[in-house]
Amino acid sequence: MADKQISLPAKLINGGIAGLIGVSCVFPIDLAKTRLQNQQNGSRLYTSMCLTALSRLSAQRDTSGCTEGLR
Repeated sequence: MADKQISLPAKLINGGIAGLIGVSCVFPIDLAKTRLQNQQNGSRLYTSMCLTALSRLSAQRDTSGCTEGLR
């Protein structure tokens, strides 16, 4: 590789895109984990952290159920 330097605006744009992708991938999983931890003993809607929890979240809140906190 040559000694080519990447400009500051390019670094900022690349960092922003990487952060956006990272949050978009992790947030639905974190939301499912939080819902599992906060549910009461008598009302166990979510039983495991597999796709069932994510699909129920999505069904409860339209298609945006897993990304409600990103807005």
